Amino acid sequence: MKLYGVHLSPFVMRPLLVARAKGHDLALDMPEGGIKSDDFLAMSPMAKMPLLHDGDFHLPESQVIAEYLDAALSGPKMINADPKTAARERLLCRLADTYIVPELGGLFNARDKPEGLAPALEKLALAMGYIEHFRSAGDTFAIGDSFSIADAALVPIFFFFDAFAGLGAAALIADQSGLAVYWARAKASDLGSRAIAEQAAGLKAMMAQRAG
Repeated sequence: MKLYGVHLSPFVMRPLLVARAKGHDLALDMPEGGIKSDDFLAMSPMAKMPLLHDGDFHLPESQVIAEYLDAALSGPKMINADPKTAARERLLCRLADTYIVPELGGLFNARDKPEGLAPALEKLALAMGYIEHFRSAGDTFAIGDSFSIADAALVPIFFFFDAFAGLGAAALIADQSGLAVYWARAKASDLGSRAIAEQAAGLKAMMAQRAG
């Protein structure tokens, strides 16, 4: 079993974190010839990463892969057995994908398109408020008292707020008191610190390539 993709992508990191939290380390690879190659397109015509390769089974889409890994791998469950708790975990994933990820381009492109930064930060602030609203004050992790699929979604996305702190992105977390406490704890954890280090290395390499 292996995953196609790169560490920098929060969508790739999500299933990696699910597997790691369950006690498994997935191999991460990029297909020869890239995601537009004939071999990759034969496995997934969308030409997107991540893509899970499990024998003769190929599965795209980050959240679907994460939930498959939770069901297929041994270890603690990443989706709670309680229906309401499970719904809240999935909700945070959905909120992140729907309201945060589309605005990250405003941070990445701030140098070339500075006019897009302020609108992106405004929308991101609203999105963080949505996530804060659906957490409970006593939650140690994203939801409840154990690492879940919601943490696997949020950690690699929140990384970018620290990475682009100079653009004002760090305030997006700091302005939400519950999320500020959560993020300080999450990025100091073994799972969080490893993921952040891997994403930071990927971001450094990407920026160097852009500069070149």
